[in-house]
Parts: sequence; C-alpha cells; structure tokens
Amino acid sequence: MITIEAVAAPSNEDAILRIAKQTDAVDCWISSHSEKQIAIKILVEKSKSQKVLDQLQELMAGKSNFRVIAYPLEVALPYDKQKESNSATVTREALLSQLKNQGKLDSHYMMLVFLSTIVAAIGLIENNVAVIIGAMVIAPLLGPNLALSLSTTLGQVNGILGGLKTLAVGIALALGISYLVGVFYPGIELTPELLTRTNVGLDGLALALASGAAAALSITTGVSSVLVGVMVAVALLPPTVTLGICLGLELYKEALGAALLLIANIASVNLTAQLTMRLKGIKPREPEKQHTALIVFVIGLLFWCALISYLIYQLYK
Repeated sequence: MITIEAVAAPSNEDAILRIAKQTDAVDCWISSHSEKQIAIKILVEKSKSQKVLDQLQELMAGKSNFRVIAYPLEVALPYDKQKESNSATVTREALLSQLKNQGKLDSHYMMLVFLSTIVAAIGLIENNVAVIIGAMVIAPLLGPNLALSLSTTLGQVNGILGGLKTLAVGIALALGISYLVGVFYPGIELTPELLTRTNVGLDGLALALASGAAAALSITTGVSSVLVGVMVAVALLPPTVTLGICLGLELYKEALGAALLLIANIASVNLTAQLTMRLKGIKPREPEKQHTALIVFVIGLLFWCALISYLIYQLYK
C-alpha cells in the first residue's frame, strides 16, 4: 500500500476527505491541524494511488500552500486482502522521477558505460561468459531506453529528445572505447562470443522483445529490475562492443552484422516497452494532453515496427 499525505490550507479539508472517500481509500486521518495548515494522510492500495494523486493535483492547481507527499508502506494491520487491478502499481510521478535519474546524462552514467564496455570487451575477446555477465549486471543502457519509452508513451517530446541523446552518447562512448580496444589489444581473434553477435536472427529479436516487455513490467509494478537489467544488457551492450571491436579490426562485414543486430535490439526493446507501459495504463493526467500522447505513441510504434520489419526483410532477402 501507499501512504499519501496532503498538506494544505484548512479550507481544503472537506475536499481532500472527499477524494479519499471517492477513491475507496483504505483509511484516512488528520495527522496535524493548525490555523494555517492541515495535514491529512490517506492510506490507499498501490493500484489506486495514481487516481488519488491525479485528483489532488487538480485540487492544488494554482495554489502555492499545497504539498503532496507519497511513500510506500510495508506493513499495515489489520491486513485486508483485496484484488489488485491490472494497472500500474507505481505512479506516473514515481516513474518519471526514477527514469529521469536513470536516463540522466552525467558523469555517473558515463563512468558506468566506460566500465561496462571494458568488462564486456575483455569477456568477448577472451570468450569468457562469466566476465560478459559481469558487464551485463552493470547494464548502463537500461535507463535511457526505459526513459525513452516512458516519454514516448506520455507524449513528452523533451523527454524523448533527452532519452535519445543519453542513449546516443552512451553508445558512442562504448563504440569509441571498443574501437580502441580492437586497434590496440594484441592478437584479437573472432571468438564464438564475438561471432554470435555479428548476425541478426529471430532468437536475438525474441530476446530483445522479451527484455523490453520485462523491463517495462518490472518498473511499472515496482519489482526489482536487477535481472531485467541483465536481460537488456544482453540485448544492447555486447553488440555495441562487438561493433566497435570489428571496426577496429577492419572487419567491416562482421561490423555491419553487429550494427544491424544493435539497431534491431534497440527497436525491439523500445517497441515492447512502450506497448507494456500503455497496457499498464500509463498516460498523461490532463485530458488535453492524452490525445497528443496517443499520437506520439502511435508514431513511435509505427517507427519501431517499420524498422524491425525492414531488418527482418533484409534478414530473409
């Protein structure tokens, strides 16, 4: 469950309590009261927390002495088992905050890309699966892709541009580092781990599609995303490093295969992530923005579907 605390002027007391009643809150109570402000806590199921937050935001529109705080609740007694809906159990605001941090282009992100690229490159060159898994755990490309998918689902153009920028810079850095590894690392041979990432196949597409759906499902339901990060890293980071190494070795045919695999995986991850977020009910609060968000969402789906279809056509041509 979620505890939502609304701090406002005393004149808003009846309106806040009415919102709690209309949204079938488990409980609500006044935690503090003074002449200048009142604090009301609302205990609500996760699946209904978004509805409560949306109505409180409508109530606080244009008011400066209003604040809403939401935080998870681990235990509440007595325990009342209720059916959960199929909608997201993490609110839109929590998703935006979390993915904004994960998709931020800063020194922390750049360092993660640098470290994971070095680890992945060594693992691929030495044909060491355990080392490659180590790079997968870091999974720096998970955040930008999920941020891009969420921004597309919500129709936020600035968020889309920011996600694309962060993803592009991360891939460019990984390519640059792996290219230098390919040029200067002594005695590199195409190991099986490298060769398997120079071809686009239906198995790779299936992995990327499953990764995108699992990542979106994980983050919208609040489940730990560690394993999902590994899955996404499988689909994105190793092909990027393989592409850079092949370019450094001047193996352009293999590099083209790795590039096509990388593009196919990015498209697949974003396609299923967007679909999953939409199916979980992620959309803008304001009705006037929902139409724009739907248009952007459909354009994004058509773009990724067209890209995947073209790659499949080239695969079987």
